[in-house]
Amino acid sequence: MADSNEKYIFYGGPTEESVEAGCQSLGALIIKRLRENGDCVAFTDGVTGESTTSSDMLEQSVRLANRFHRIGIKKNTVVAIMCENRLELPLVTFAATYMSAIPVLLNPAYTSAELEHVLKLTTPKAVFVSPIAMDTLLSVYRKVPSIKLTVLFEATKKPNNKITLFRELFDRNKLKNAKFFTPQPVNLHKQVAMMVLSSGTTGLPKAVQLTHYNLMAVLAYSREDLKNSGLPPNIRGLGLLPFFHIYGYMVLLGAFCNNREIVSLPRFEPKLFLSTIQNYKIFGAALVPPLMVFLAKHPLVDQYDLSSLMLVGCGAAPLSKEIEEMVQQRLPNIQLIRTGYGMSETSLGVLTRISGKPGSVGRVNRMSWVKIVDIETGKTLGPNQVGEICVKGPMVMKGYLRNERETRSTIDADGWLHTGDTGYFDEDEDFFIVDRIKDLIKYRGFQVAPAELEAVLLTNEKIKDAAVIGIPDEANGELPMAFVVLQPGAELTEADVKAWVAARLSKQKHLHGGVRFVAEIPQTTSGKILRRELRKLVTKSKL
Repeated sequence: MADSNEKYIFYGGPTEESVEAGCQSLGALIIKRLRENGDCVAFTDGVTGESTTSSDMLEQSVRLANRFHRIGIKKNTVVAIMCENRLELPLVTFAATYMSAIPVLLNPAYTSAELEHVLKLTTPKAVFVSPIAMDTLLSVYRKVPSIKLTVLFEATKKPNNKITLFRELFDRNKLKNAKFFTPQPVNLHKQVAMMVLSSGTTGLPKAVQLTHYNLMAVLAYSREDLKNSGLPPNIRGLGLLPFFHIYGYMVLLGAFCNNREIVSLPRFEPKLFLSTIQNYKIFGAALVPPLMVFLAKHPLVDQYDLSSLMLVGCGAAPLSKEIEEMVQQRLPNIQLIRTGYGMSETSLGVLTRISGKPGSVGRVNRMSWVKIVDIETGKTLGPNQVGEICVKGPMVMKGYLRNERETRSTIDADGWLHTGDTGYFDEDEDFFIVDRIKDLIKYRGFQVAPAELEAVLLTNEKIKDAAVIGIPDEANGELPMAFVVLQPGAELTEADVKAWVAARLSKQKHLHGGVRFVAEIPQTTSGKILRRELRKLVTKSKL
């Protein structure tokens, strides 16, 4: 930990209870919590209304684990799951985890090329898929020799004889010994528990390897935070974020392990989203910035009773102070907007704001160390100096699968993970996110953060969504350029948009590269803007 500026390395402190909680694997911990929760409702399908208790989940997942054992899914076997949010996803991941197999969570919206890449990278023996992704899988699975078993959820008819239906994996007889089932011990710090795919905002996704201890550490600090929050027991949370994303999966896993009912939705649809909050009296919702923009600006919101919603969490991308304040004004029943910062490579969050300044992502979570370093020199920086966010602690990934070069460039010799994100902390030790290093616009020697310009654009009531990129310019380096989605029926000119920004930001941050009006902003499912797609639009227009 030696550093010339060690006083600016921040530690979140230890947890009061042990990470292991007396368990020798993540699977053993999941089983322990499911047993403790008993017949409490754990999971509800927000579309069908069907509910599952923790006891049901324990029995079903152990039955599936027993079947896995018989068909050769064992320690280090990779099991891919590609589906929308549905009960089968935790069923399969839990069963695989009990066997010390390695579930890998895949986006059901992958194109054939993306899916072929991730399957060849992760080499799963079994792939579990829902009908919405079956055609894509069928187009590539013969090219992936590792796949020996393909299982289809929900359907009653097989596309071909090589496909197994999910219901066929279950014995007809009810399991009698679920309460006695105990997973084998593992080396918690070395055994990979799960793989998730990096967002791929700058290129092809990388497979992030998370250990049993990584995920158990997240469960430990989140359990302690819940215990100290004063929230009532058995509150209902919304499971809208994709479960294949680390944020969505840890919300799901945390709900099962902390006795919080989760109401699951397969996708975002405005009326479904709002009616689910209203009809199920949702207390807490984990969201991403585009959904916060929806709550702040969409006219449909006023047609629903959202008074039950008291707690909102927001992560995966920066949330502006302006949008946060707009949501709070529109929905005054919300007692807390809890923002955070983390990434797949840190098993979820390392910074969380429970109270304090709007626009901040708060302070360092338990068990994590965080520092800000100069992008060029690597020197640790002090208050209000923008640099790269670096993280150390038990949530930091084992590494990228089959990519030692990227692993070494991300995690340095001292164990610090270099996030690629810029930020700073103030005199109160509250942290703020600026932007991705690769996304910073260099205008005449100034560093311009696209997120700052986007936040200003979104304060205009006629603008539904916005994104900013830098376009190359020989004289100035790069010019800030905005892509703008207007509200239905609204009218704005390029001059209007430029003037809106110019009245609120200094000259180097003006939209010198112009404005384009588009139908939508390309984003990942976790709410990150795909700036490379916007750059392609600019390149195509110049051809």
